Amino acid sequence: MPTAPTPHDEVPDFMIERFSEHSPEELRSIASYAETLRSTDEVPQYVVQAFAIQDDETRTVVAIYAAELADYFEAKAEAEPDEDEDDDPAPGRVGGAFFG
Repeated sequence: MPTAPTPHDEVPDFMIERFSEHSPEELRSIASYAETLRSTDEVPQYVVQAFAIQDDETRTVVAIYAAELADYFEAKAEAEPDEDEDDDPAPGRVGGAFFG
């Protein structure tokens, strides 16, 4: 099982809490925005507002954390079994001899 990333001390607590609500794609958009400050529709407004008052170092560590968290979420999803897969085989598909 993958290990969750540890955020740098400079990452604001409210961002750590809110980032768990986002998909890997959204987190990558946030990381990109932190590096470029070019806003897109995929970047939540709270991130735009928060970055307006953050310094470059804070934005950099937030970008790193968001990218690491996106990687973690993807690895975790790959490690989990698919919901469509059943452990119990369907009736008649257990193998062995068929008695009629």
